Amino acid sequence: MVSLPESLHDRACDQCWIRKIKCNRSLRCRTCSRLCLDCSYVRPRKKKGPSGNRIGLIRQLPENVVNFARLPRAESVKSPSSLMLSPSPLLSCLSPSNVDMSLVGAEITTPASEIVFPSELFDSLCTDFTASSLLVGYDDDLAQYVPTSINVDIQTMNSLIESYICHMSKYYPLVDTASLSVRLRAGVHTHNFEFGALVLSICAYVLLQPVFKRDDALQDKPAVRERTKLAETLMDKAIAMRNMNPAFTERPSVDNILTSFFLCACFINRQLPHAAWSRLCEAVTLAEIMEVQSLEDNIVTVNEREQRATLYRILAVTEPAFAVQYRYALSGNLLSRIDKSKFYGLDPGPLGAMCGLTTLVSLYSVVSTDMLDCWNNQCGANSAAGCPMITTERVLDMHQFMSDVYDGASTPTGDNLFTDAQRADIMISRLWLHNRLWNVCHAHGLVNERNDIEGCRESRLSYPFDIARQTIEISKSFTIECIEVHGFSIVGKLYDIASSVVMVLSCYPSWGKTRIEESQLVPSDTEVLNQYISLLATFGGGQHPYLAPFMTAITGLPPMFF
Repeated sequence: MVSLPESLHDRACDQCWIRKIKCNRSLRCRTCSRLCLDCSYVRPRKKKGPSGNRIGLIRQLPENVVNFARLPRAESVKSPSSLMLSPSPLLSCLSPSNVDMSLVGAEITTPASEIVFPSELFDSLCTDFTASSLLVGYDDDLAQYVPTSINVDIQTMNSLIESYICHMSKYYPLVDTASLSVRLRAGVHTHNFEFGALVLSICAYVLLQPVFKRDDALQDKPAVRERTKLAETLMDKAIAMRNMNPAFTERPSVDNILTSFFLCACFINRQLPHAAWSRLCEAVTLAEIMEVQSLEDNIVTVNEREQRATLYRILAVTEPAFAVQYRYALSGNLLSRIDKSKFYGLDPGPLGAMCGLTTLVSLYSVVSTDMLDCWNNQCGANSAAGCPMITTERVLDMHQFMSDVYDGASTPTGDNLFTDAQRADIMISRLWLHNRLWNVCHAHGLVNERNDIEGCRESRLSYPFDIARQTIEISKSFTIECIEVHGFSIVGKLYDIASSVVMVLSCYPSWGKTRIEESQLVPSDTEVLNQYISLLATFGGGQHPYLAPFMTAITGLPPMFF
């Protein structure tokens, strides 16, 4: 839109005047453009009559704004129902064009392009951070650099934070929830940029997580596109707030590292893996700096030291998992140095959380740096010289090690310490690592089509089918909320497991046809693939990047399998 000359406007628009913000007197002004407001310059100016009528009308606008203040409560998931995956009668009848109608249902029946985003939403959620700082008497020199509209309405913030505490704190002790609640009530976020950025990043994370969309209190709220748009704005504000102090990396705090971690999770849920990897590397680097300074910092409390130990372990697990799943090189492998870390001997928190983290640390220790190129299919396996890193003996030892790390059936006492969500994460991640290692063997030519080889089940062509069958049975034993709480990373693992089955059927059609004809397994391999379609369509209402590619791969299989 062409801007009118500034001389035509001798006043600030009403939207800016009511907020006491200096207006640049353009059409539309920057403030109205940023907040998606209807700039009052397009309205006729009232010359006479009592003043204040229009201002009163504008003040009433936030009353009709869509509000996220209603909380997702823990009670909404206290009566879980098992995930029922009924296979379709014919796999070939499903296609990417009709999967939303047959499987997903009402949750994604409205196309994203038809969803109208209310222009007043950001007006209700965003308030002037400088004004909040003045209310608490904050006079730090950095206050002059604080951008406008960087804080979130306190009621909305409290609801999102409480939603995070109800759903996530019982799974992994990532954040000290007691301290988080106390500091939020005390208004620390209004004058502490690091904590304010952390709060905004958690709010964005809540809006993007699939599990939070299932709560009854959010069923009547705007659709995915609106929530994503709001989360993107909160992420931008969190990054801007933390950058108020450009030297935050000099002495990184737990809040800074957690902000990077939550931003990484947000970018994953927004399907931006490169941006997510950048934030994860940032968190790992800050953790390494914090480790160096940990013994020199004498004012750190015991609780903060334990929180640092927990955070260090979680980053040590997340880094190799992300590197293998998205094909990245490890810049700083915390996992290989965790037993020498200054945090290794510290208690990471509650007993159940400690056991869960210890199990995951042991599980992902198989991802060694010397084999990472093999995991990521970037080694010389396809060259004439081949790759000397992978041998049958080493692979079998790795498979056996992963099988011994955790088995819920053989450890009933320790298993009682885990929540269902922790068990789902550990068991699906273990099977996913088995699947990835089988793919490494396949790329190195160590997979045999014969099924009569004794003691080498992991080297058979049928092993991906066994993994897929076991994984779908495990998934059906948990509620969908227990799976969704881990975000898009776990549905990516399910997709990898199912895709290996499709790959074998595509690359070895004659072998696959013989297996299907001779197999007496119930359900059959075709029915297992149908169950994966149902699971992927159920997860987050099908609003993730894995359903459509999987459906495309399924429809591309030879018709002999149906």
